[in-house]
Amino acid sequence: MAETDPADFFLAATRSGLISADDLAAVPRVDSRAAADHLVAAEKLTHFQAEKLLRGRWQGFFIGPYVILAPVGRGGMGAVYLARRRDRTGGLLALKVLSPKRAKAEARTLARFLREMQLGRHLEHPNVTRTLDAGEADGTYFIAMEYVPGLSLRQLVEGGGPLSVPDAARVFADVAAGLAHAHARGLVHRDLKPANIMVTPEGRAKLLDLGLAIMAGERQLDDSKILGTKGYVLGTMDYIAPEQTTDPTAVGPAADLYALGCSLYFALAGLPPFPGGTSKQKIQRQRAEEPPPLAQFNPAVPAPLVALVRSLMAKNPADRPSSADAVQAVLKPWAGDALSRPSGDPAVNSTRETVAALDAPGSDPELWDAEPIPGVAVGAPDLKPWVLVAAGCGVLAALVGLVVLVGLVSRL
Repeated sequence: MAETDPADFFLAATRSGLISADDLAAVPRVDSRAAADHLVAAEKLTHFQAEKLLRGRWQGFFIGPYVILAPVGRGGMGAVYLARRRDRTGGLLALKVLSPKRAKAEARTLARFLREMQLGRHLEHPNVTRTLDAGEADGTYFIAMEYVPGLSLRQLVEGGGPLSVPDAARVFADVAAGLAHAHARGLVHRDLKPANIMVTPEGRAKLLDLGLAIMAGERQLDDSKILGTKGYVLGTMDYIAPEQTTDPTAVGPAADLYALGCSLYFALAGLPPFPGGTSKQKIQRQRAEEPPPLAQFNPAVPAPLVALVRSLMAKNPADRPSSADAVQAVLKPWAGDALSRPSGDPAVNSTRETVAALDAPGSDPELWDAEPIPGVAVGAPDLKPWVLVAAGCGVLAALVGLVVLVGLVSRL
């Protein structure tokens, strides 16, 4: 799309609410690109914001009390952005967004997003990404989470090959600690995988994404496909427990331990236990086959650690370790004091450095070229209690389930 002329650029910048009138008045009005570059250099705009304004797109930068700075990535239920509060209190955060279009068109996606909004509020652990806020503004649902710098375990392994034993033990001792906290609160993650494990530049691991999590004792919803049911499997087939492929709601913490074993196998071998094939073939292999020996891919893995992975991936849940705490205790003696492979620069910790690292034009063309979130007008946010909004979105079945869920979570 062609860039706007200077008059249109300054009009878009004014309407966006991103820049004060005084700051705009100080910018020469000769060339749109030069004006945008000036504002970026002065840290009045990010590259992402400037590129949108240069194309005349002035809406979608504000969601409730937050302003979007740059895209971070995409998840199964929406985009994730680097953001900060409009009043500039607090630090940077990650804003997970479900657009109005998807919320209206995909009732199940909205129901799952609402569940994640509720469940995330009740976990508080250094190895679980914190949920700071959640709500809805002008039809856009959002979850504000702590921003975790670094790389996902998937990125770390795909970019540099299998982890060493000390590195893998360090990462997965943290993962087990985070799981133990979730399990103690009555949650089963149901989608633990390398892409949902962030490894910070300091070498610590944090669990992400509660989009498929379920509460112990939670009853099935009227729309059974929200939580999954017999014949409707939810999860990631490379890391899913056999029992979860039979009935996704009839699972407990042992299903997460199986996924932990598959993820640890990936970290040590450099590939999932059952690579290739269709989803149906993967399910069959998870149910009935043993993966290739770890020693085939990484001879340095000691026999006791191989045995731990094998026990975690036992087909019968009763044959797996008794708890995530027990897994952490086994892994700790192998864990290194520091991660030998960097997952980012620990020195990049200021707001300016973090924004600069993520605000890179062309880093993800699909996200950068996407339309801003439509229909989000500039001005005072019109926030609504998100639980009440569900009824107005045509997801009555989900609301009934959420009432039960809130009751369960309130007892934590």
